[in-house]
Amino acid sequence: MGEVGLGEPYATLTLKDGRKLSYLEVGPPSGAAVFHFHGHGSSRLEALMLEDAANTLGLRVLAFDRPGIGFSDPKDGDRLLGWPDDMAEAADLLGIARFAVQGMSAGGPYALACAHKLAPRIAACSLVSAVPPPEISRRAGPRARRLAWWIAARFPNYLRRRLQQFRPDGVPQEEMVRSRMLRVAHWLGGEDERLMQVAALRNVLARTMMETARQGGAGNRSEIERLVRPWGFDIAAIAVPRMFVWHGDEDRIMPVGPARLMARVLADCTATFYRREGHFSILVNRPHDLLGALRPAAD
Repeated sequence: MGEVGLGEPYATLTLKDGRKLSYLEVGPPSGAAVFHFHGHGSSRLEALMLEDAANTLGLRVLAFDRPGIGFSDPKDGDRLLGWPDDMAEAADLLGIARFAVQGMSAGGPYALACAHKLAPRIAACSLVSAVPPPEISRRAGPRARRLAWWIAARFPNYLRRRLQQFRPDGVPQEEMVRSRMLRVAHWLGGEDERLMQVAALRNVLARTMMETARQGGAGNRSEIERLVRPWGFDIAAIAVPRMFVWHGDEDRIMPVGPARLMARVLADCTATFYRREGHFSILVNRPHDLLGALRPAAD
C-alpha cells in the first residue's frame, strides 16, 4: 500500500502487458469480494464512502482506478469491453475466483460489461445512479438530455472540443475543484446539495475529484466518447444471479426516467427508486442497502 500527496491510499497490481492498475481496498480481507467501479470524474477514493458499511457487513470492497485515472496507467485503444479482461486478471492476481460488481454513475457501464463478459465469475451486478446505454438515454428522460446524447453520438468532433474545455489537461488547483463543487451542488439541489454542505464529506469528494486528474484530463475525456457510442453488447441478454438498480428520483445528473427503462430491460432486475435522493446521495446515505444486497450473492 502506498500513499502520496495528502496521504491518498493506493495499492497497485502489475498486469501481464506491464500496465499498473491502482486500487483502494476497504473492509475485511477475508470477506466476500465486491469490485466497485467509480463514477466519471471520480476515482478509487469513492471506496472511503463505503468503508464503514464494508466493515459492518464483512465485505471486501476493492475500488479500481480506470486507465489514465489515479495511478492506473493509460491503455492504448482502451474500450469498454476491455475492462472485464483487466478485472479478470486483477481477480486472478488477488486470488479471487468469484466477485460481485458495483458501478457508480459512469462506473455502471463497466459493471454491466463485466456481467456480460465474465458472467460465470459474477455473483451479482449493482448499478448505482448509473449511466444507461446510449440507446436508452436517447429514448427516455428530459428532452434536452435526450438531445444531448444524440448530438454527442452524431457529432464526435464537437463533443471532443467541448470535453477539452470541460476536462483540460493539467492537474486542477484544489481551490478550483472546491469552488466547482459548490456551483454544482447548487444546481443539483435537494439531498445532494445538503450533503455537500457537510465539511467532512465535501473534503472526501474534493480529494476524490482531485485524484481523477492526477494524470490530466485524457482518461476522463476518452471515457465520455466511449460511453456515448454503442457498447458492443445487449444488456437484455445479461444473465447473472442477481441484478440491482438503485436510483434517486431527484437525480439531476442521470435522470430517473432512463434508469426505470433500463431496469425493465435488464433480466431479473430488482430496482429501488428512492424518494428525495439525488445522484451522489445514494452512495453516501444508503451504503448499507447497496452492499447488504450484495452480501448473500457474493458469499
